[in-house]
Amino acid sequence: MSEDKAMIVKMAFLYVQGEEWYKAIEEYKKLLAMDPEDGHVYNMMGDAYAKKRDDADALQAYLKSKEIYEKQGQTNKISSLERKISKLSPDRMDPQQKRLFLSLTKTQEADRLAAEGKLEEAVALYLQYIAAEPIHFSYREKLANLFLEHAMVTEAVAQLKAVADIHLSEGRVDAAQAYAGKISLIDPEGEDTIRLLAALAEKKGGTEEVARHYGRLAQMAFDAGQHEEARNAAEKAVQAGRADLKPLLAKILMALKKPTEAKQHLETLLRENPGDESLLEHLVALSEESKDWNAAYTHITALIQKRPDDPKLQPRLARVLLQVGKRPEALQIYLGLAAGALRENKMEAALSYFDSVLALDPDHVEVLKKKAEIYLKLGKKQELIDTYKKLQAVFTQKKMAEEAKKVGLILTKLAGLK
Repeated sequence: MSEDKAMIVKMAFLYVQGEEWYKAIEEYKKLLAMDPEDGHVYNMMGDAYAKKRDDADALQAYLKSKEIYEKQGQTNKISSLERKISKLSPDRMDPQQKRLFLSLTKTQEADRLAAEGKLEEAVALYLQYIAAEPIHFSYREKLANLFLEHAMVTEAVAQLKAVADIHLSEGRVDAAQAYAGKISLIDPEGEDTIRLLAALAEKKGGTEEVARHYGRLAQMAFDAGQHEEARNAAEKAVQAGRADLKPLLAKILMALKKPTEAKQHLETLLRENPGDESLLEHLVALSEESKDWNAAYTHITALIQKRPDDPKLQPRLARVLLQVGKRPEALQIYLGLAAGALRENKMEAALSYFDSVLALDPDHVEVLKKKAEIYLKLGKKQELIDTYKKLQAVFTQKKMAEEAKKVGLILTKLAGLK
């Protein structure tokens, strides 16, 4: 630019002083060619057009100034611009500009209510405007800004996403992408944000982005109990290459009460990856949850073969054995677990395992004796007495009079203790 900026500013000022508005506008255009993001220059240009009663161009200049101020966060200047816009005449505008002008000025009553702290009334008025003119996006944008001023992030995002969804449904991907950018800044980890990003990725055909965003959405929706949405998202993510989400898809199918589909899904995966222990774990859990005990027995046995020293698997195996009718094998596992707990001095755990044995065999004398020994060590008098009473009843039932008599003597002594 050959002309000096300071000289252009001076000439614009002189033209304004002389009320030579169009000449001032030409100088403003030169300044904007140097800096297209100068909101102040657009503001002055709007003033010049307004002075010439060229309200259509004045509106465009003011709106550009407003857009720049919003981008720069200079919200203090926006209300002044809106007052200027409200003084323009829609009669000197084309139909599209007239609709835009009316939508901008219509919200002044809602803005006044908001400024007076009447948030609910302002929101209700905005919602009326939106219901009456759903394609006037400025209503939703202003409502979103109002929500943000009151830290109502979820509500703000919902309004902006509604605009983005309309753009997306009508094929305006770039416009939807612009709103997605705004939403991402406001609530980058929000469900609505991820939903929009996923839909955009799908529309644009970016496989990697589809896999990433739908993968995140699948987990978020599943955690929130939105299982149909989770299934849809997981299937799209898997189709886009996220094979690691197939176990999640199986869980989702279980939540949707489709255990057969979930089981088939995981079994197919296991055939493809026979060495994957995590798939066996998922199949065990799935079989337990769906009460397919024969399948649970098959899978947990296979898992124990791969991890024979995993202590967490033995109690689960015992429970499964009970369900498939293998009571003696389950009893032996519980006895072994109790013995191990005693060796490690884990008395409460041992008691729990002994209770599992007694649930299978209520008259197991040795287990009752072991429980009595533990209660004696722990100083639990009442539990000790109850256990000996049970033991005495068992001896009596089995016609072991001498043993019953010995236990009776112990009970007498215990009764005399304070």
